[in-house]
Amino acid sequence: MKNHPIAEPLPQKNRKRTFRFLLLIFLVAIPFLYLYATGYRIDFEKPTNLISTGGIYIAVDSNDTELYVDSEPVDGARTFRKAFYVQNLDEGTHRVHVQLEDSHTWVKELPVYKHLVTEAQSFNLPLVSQVRVISEFESATGTPIIFEPISVIASTTNDVLSTTTIKNPDFVLSDEYQGLMAYFSTSTATSTEDASNIVLDIFTEENATSTSDEIEATSTIMTEHARLYESGEDIYTTWTGSFEQMPYYYCTEDFLPYSTSTASSTEVDSDFSLIKHTEAIEDTANAIHPIQAPLKDAECDPTIRIDRMWQTISDFDFFQGNTDFVIEVLEDGVYVVEVDDRAWQNVQPLLLGTELKMHTEGDNVYIYDGTLIYEIILETS
Repeated sequence: MKNHPIAEPLPQKNRKRTFRFLLLIFLVAIPFLYLYATGYRIDFEKPTNLISTGGIYIAVDSNDTELYVDSEPVDGARTFRKAFYVQNLDEGTHRVHVQLEDSHTWVKELPVYKHLVTEAQSFNLPLVSQVRVISEFESATGTPIIFEPISVIASTTNDVLSTTTIKNPDFVLSDEYQGLMAYFSTSTATSTEDASNIVLDIFTEENATSTSDEIEATSTIMTEHARLYESGEDIYTTWTGSFEQMPYYYCTEDFLPYSTSTASSTEVDSDFSLIKHTEAIEDTANAIHPIQAPLKDAECDPTIRIDRMWQTISDFDFFQGNTDFVIEVLEDGVYVVEVDDRAWQNVQPLLLGTELKMHTEGDNVYIYDGTLIYEIILETS
């Protein structure tokens, strides 16, 4: 009979030695693992050799986007589901670009703090708007009939029939057009009312903050956590939800612009202008503080003015129900503006044209130019 080898257990003395050796490695590694996890890195070019770093987390609209930090492409960023995470960034202000083919570029200057991750949400609207044309008359097969050239700058996703023949027995009235015109014929300064998006004509003071107490709003849109309202020529958004759920950008402190954030304290004038506000801060060391989780004792007014590019606003709403973005109708078109006002607010055109009216219905946006109705198409197959 053939004997099979039998594995003998280690002697008790060897087992004790092995356990003690592995335990020693674990105890020695703990400080280094902790330092790495909290953002410390070794850099032999620095005087202390040990530096503190932070990170940036950028939410994106598409997995095909490209990320640049300080004008350098970031190839080694961790890619999550529609998000980028960049670590090992030096403390200070960094300029971030998010690019997508055939789309507008999102650019933002963001502060990075040691041991913290700075968050932001980007968006990239198409360079040429995609719309579905809805006309008053249709052909027998449902093709929209247009009698004048399309007045907006856009590319149509459906076929249209252009003709100068106004009366034709084959033309039929569009039920969809007639239904939507009920909103545009009675449109007000705000979007339509639904269960989750209530339009108010009077701004109540029971939930008002210190700044909004001084503002007399003419119309207001309410969601579960935020209020969007008009005051004078501007529109504002105020966070009304719990402090724990407040987005990071509502209660942030000023930080140095990208052009001066990397300079030493002796190179920065004590009377420099900060990005978010115009007042100067004498002590440059106080210009950098954590912002991602608003401090419990922070004193701030969670109210942000929305950029209108010095134009008259005729309509506004939260964009697709997302309180991070606002859609507004201006003199030369319909635009989407991010609420986040760190450094500046990115503004991108949704549809360019004059004398436009808007109606929102859930995630759908309809624009009326006086003749035709356009449904905005953000994703096409």
